[in-house]
Amino acid sequence: MFEQKLKVNKGLLSARELEVLELIAHGHKDREVACVLKIEECTVHFHTKNILDKLGAKNRAAAVYYAFKNGWIK
Repeated sequence: MFEQKLKVNKGLLSARELEVLELIAHGHKDREVACVLKIEECTVHFHTKNILDKLGAKNRAAAVYYAFKNGWIK
């Protein structure tokens, strides 16, 4: 059921949220994500919280797992 919810809700993620999720998936820390995207670290935290809320994921690992599994990020 969780997996189906993620598939349905993927379209709710903004382009920036997908960028943040991809960088997190590749092992970047919040500070590194902020530098790459030229945003504040608190903004990375904001986007990450939105990602988790929108996907119904309990943590980053769950969001990243399903993103990879469903081909949202490479």
